[in-house]
Amino acid sequence: MEKLGHRKGLSSILLVVSLLAAGQSCMASEHDEPQKKSKLGKIFKGVASFYGKAFHGKKTASGKPFDMNAFTCAHPTLPFGTPVLVQNSANGAQCQVIVTDRGPYVKNRCIDLSKAAARKLGITGVAKVICKTGRYVANSLKDKDSSHAKIATHQ
Repeated sequence: MEKLGHRKGLSSILLVVSLLAAGQSCMASEHDEPQKKSKLGKIFKGVASFYGKAFHGKKTASGKPFDMNAFTCAHPTLPFGTPVLVQNSANGAQCQVIVTDRGPYVKNRCIDLSKAAARKLGITGVAKVICKTGRYVANSLKDKDSSHAKIATHQ
């Protein structure tokens, strides 16, 4: 009988340790995932391209169908649903897009825009752009001077 009690106690300890380990791994993964909304935001610049008719209606990486007439974009790392303010460096035109897909898959490009966003920005092929996320999106719509912000170049 004593052996059975010892096994029962050992089983209980193993169960508790397993539950604690599972809880710690869940908590660790919460901190490893990028936060959807950053208080600071991010500014990056690079070359933008666009995609349209050939992909219209096809499933994006977020699971939503691509709509070339919506103001959306593809970015390699920003979380889906992130608003991005994109400004064409050549003409100053700007619009806000939402990340719904992954890409671009062409070297030295920082963002792929929907056809509607490219049209609004005056982009007919590729163009140099400045992209802003987080607090910079709201601030840039109010105040176009963001010279105090640090800009990272996408390479």
